[in-house]
Amino acid sequence: MIEIPHFVEIISEICVLLFLREFVFNRLFTVKKLLLLVGGVLLSFSALTQGVNFLTNDIRQAFAQAKAQRKIVFVEVYSKTCHHCAAFEPIFKEKSVADYYNQNFISYKLEVASADVRNFLTPKHLYAPSLPLFLFFDANENLLHFAMSNPTAAETIKHAQTALNPALRSANFRNRYASGERADGFLLDMAMYCRVVCDTTLNIKLMEDYARRVAPAKYTDKTNWLVISKLLMDVENPMSKHLINHFATYKAKYDPKEVKLVAENLIMGSLYSGRGNKYDAAQIQQMRQYLVKIGIEPSSANARTLLPEVNYYFRNKQTAKATARADDYLMHAKAQFADYAYIVKLFNNRAADASYVPVAKKWANKALTLVAANSTEAQEMRQELAKLNARK
Repeated sequence: MIEIPHFVEIISEICVLLFLREFVFNRLFTVKKLLLLVGGVLLSFSALTQGVNFLTNDIRQAFAQAKAQRKIVFVEVYSKTCHHCAAFEPIFKEKSVADYYNQNFISYKLEVASADVRNFLTPKHLYAPSLPLFLFFDANENLLHFAMSNPTAAETIKHAQTALNPALRSANFRNRYASGERADGFLLDMAMYCRVVCDTTLNIKLMEDYARRVAPAKYTDKTNWLVISKLLMDVENPMSKHLINHFATYKAKYDPKEVKLVAENLIMGSLYSGRGNKYDAAQIQQMRQYLVKIGIEPSSANARTLLPEVNYYFRNKQTAKATARADDYLMHAKAQFADYAYIVKLFNNRAADASYVPVAKKWANKALTLVAANSTEAQEMRQELAKLNARK
């Protein structure tokens, strides 16, 4: 392969030879012809090196151009610190990729830490579970297709071709599912699509379908570990429970830190989700046991599940149980003033009856011993104590 600097030297030599040939044999060479010749060579060289024409800084400009040219908008969501993203830089400069994308799309680079996420992706309820993320939109900003790719020219072009095919692109996934399509690969692709468009309910259903058709003995293989770590969003999925109940097996086979993080995210994500708001006390206590099972300190697991359990008791007007749970936490935790203050305010605002007051007064008085008597914190706590004294 010819290196680029040497290639430039060769082009220069060709220009000189053509000039001499015209001058010696035809004596017709003009400055105008020379400029046209050199300009053409430089234009060809520019086309070879520029790659995909990415716009930046103003995503609305991309959609304006797409409307004018009747094209789809391709958005690469990337991070400046992402090594996998960097691997695509030479791919986007390959002529086959550049030609295909420049012909069919208006392309835009969206840095994941930029205001574009807040101003464009977030209002559309779009999420980037992995980077780089390829998103394809029509000119009216409707998502047509998403893709996650390996850094090869062939695969990058294949995703673009799929985006141009209405029958195959992601926007048609729901129709295909409704028509009965259930192939494993399709379920996984659609589950990831649901993560991108923040459809947790459908993701959970798809992954339950998938888990039921896979033998538990295969849950720990490489493919299904990727499924667990990248696609699952619900701790109640059979594959999630298998991960927690066979935690040592996964840690021995894969990166232990990653395994713990995946399990922890599944538990906490479910606990603090809309589904978690419907958990009863027994289910919340089960989440606490799960956390301990994957190596979370019992005191930390106790703290993480305190608020969901207390709120469950509030919703069901079980003030005595809420009081006992909070009191147990404060007795065994190394509680600071902020802990007491938060819990006293919570009970003053949410408790259905005054049965908590005697215990809450004890919390308030303990909190006052932890701060200076004339501090702002102490003044706020005395206000809460006044509310307790007034509660009947």
